[in-house]
Amino acid sequence: MEPMTLAASAAALLTPYWVKAAGKAAEKIGEKTVEALPAAAGKLWQAITTAFGGKPAAEAAAKDLSAKPQHEDNVASFRKQLKKALEADGQFAAELALLLGDAQREAAQTIVNTGSGAVATSGGVAAGAGGIAIRGNVYGNLPPRGSDPTK
Repeated sequence: MEPMTLAASAAALLTPYWVKAAGKAAEKIGEKTVEALPAAAGKLWQAITTAFGGKPAAEAAAKDLSAKPQHEDNVASFRKQLKKALEADGQFAAELALLLGDAQREAAQTIVNTGSGAVATSGGVAAGAGGIAIRGNVYGNLPPRGSDPTK
C-alpha cells in the first residue's frame, strides 16, 4: 500500500476514537493516550507515536490530533507527517500496514440483533426470548418445540 493511502487510512480509523475520547486524552502521546483506544488501534497509535519520536512537527501533529480530532487541519497535519514517516522508512510502512489491517478488522466487528434483544457478535450465537443458544452439536432424545416432554 502506498504511503499516502496508509496515512489516510490510519487517520480515518483513529480520528473517530479521538472524537469519542475528546477531553480524556493524556498530555503525553504514546503513553496514556493509548488507553482511550481499542487494543489494535492502540497498537497502531503506539507504533505511529514511536516513529514520530524525536520529530517535533510529527509529535505536535499527533498531540493535536488526539486533543482536537474534530479540527480538519489537525487531521491533515497528522496525515502529512505520517506520510513523511512512511516514505522515509519502508520497514515502518510494512509494520503499519499490518497493524492497520488488524485495527480495521477489530473496528469492523458487527452486532446482530435477533429481534428479541439478544445480540450475537463476531459469529457468536444468541437465543431469542424463550430460546436456548447452543454452539456445536446436541444429541439425545429431544422433544419437538411445543410438545409436552412428560408424555
